Amino acid sequence: MIKVLMLPSWYRYKRNPSAGIFILNQAKALARTGEADVTLLNWGQNQFQLRIRDPLHSLGALKGRVFSRRDTRILETGLTELCIPHLTWTSRFLKGNIERLANKVNLDFTPDIIHAHVAFPAGYLAMLLSQKLGVPYIITEHSGPFPFPEFVSSRGVSPLVLEPLREAARIVSVSSFLRQEIKSKTGLDSLVIPNSLDTSLFQPGNPAPSDGKFRLFCLSGLNVEKGATDLLQALKIASQMNTDFHLNWGGQGKLQKDMPRLLEQYGLEGRVTLLGGLKPESTVSYYQGCDCFVMPSRLESFSMVVLEAMACGKPIIATNCGGPRDLLCNECGILVPKQNPLALAKAIARMRQKHGDYSQEKIRQRCLENYSHEVVGERLIELYLQVLSRLP
Repeated sequence: MIKVLMLPSWYRYKRNPSAGIFILNQAKALARTGEADVTLLNWGQNQFQLRIRDPLHSLGALKGRVFSRRDTRILETGLTELCIPHLTWTSRFLKGNIERLANKVNLDFTPDIIHAHVAFPAGYLAMLLSQKLGVPYIITEHSGPFPFPEFVSSRGVSPLVLEPLREAARIVSVSSFLRQEIKSKTGLDSLVIPNSLDTSLFQPGNPAPSDGKFRLFCLSGLNVEKGATDLLQALKIASQMNTDFHLNWGGQGKLQKDMPRLLEQYGLEGRVTLLGGLKPESTVSYYQGCDCFVMPSRLESFSMVVLEAMACGKPIIATNCGGPRDLLCNECGILVPKQNPLALAKAIARMRQKHGDYSQEKIRQRCLENYSHEVVGERLIELYLQVLSRLP
């Protein structure tokens, strides 16, 4: 049994239960192999983070930290959550207080390997704990863009990102696109192992009776970077092409308050239903009930929402913005240029006519064969064994 200490850079809490959910899913995937005993470190990555531009959140973080204590919870067989509440802040000041956290992490066991997600803060913490405990660590990188803007200056990539990547026993990228980005920015190579998905939760279902309209579903941040304005323009063009559709749109973001006005401006009233933020388990029925899933983002290192739609057997229209290149094939949907509303509109019109030609079984099978917990979990176990076999 391999003892794994997993360090997420983002983690869920009451106000944001979806934060870092893909990392929690990977921990579950590992535990369910029966070959790993996983301890997931929760230091309040989001919950206790002080933010200069969000004083209300910062006050809540300070208050919450005062009343929080170290705790251990069994999430499921082979998976434990270790809570060590700790205040953090921007990496630009005292390295975000991560070095103090390393001193607070006192374990009642010695892991065989440390697995961090994203170079900073988790990778930097992994580097410090590796030195402290004398065990190897690996980093799975998810950042999109890589690296995040706060870690780039005129002098290049910040040491907060470079040092942990250089010292890691292996670097993992979640897509071939991200592997290329890391190589071009740092000169370091990485192994591609994608995120995994709970395919027992996301699976095909019985769609609601059709009303004759083409039913689209989008689950995306309501901001420019996630392609919200591109999708609005595409929908306007599609409606001008006499494409009959209705879009259920889940998500939150900077444009959320402006969306009713924007829908009116683009002539889309009655054609789009805004769902707001959705919990993962609440999204399944929307995937199952749509004819096609649409993902308009301008940059994705992976794309969990595309994977979720595939698991439900739905054809997909996605932008060629990075990660989706690995996920989609011709049997799964249509890949269109990013930031191109006309191409997106044409794909919607085409899918309106052809969505019935896609095989639900083939789309789901591609997901099962490449991205299920079982498949990804075993690939990670194989990587751990390779790293551990190289030790003296």
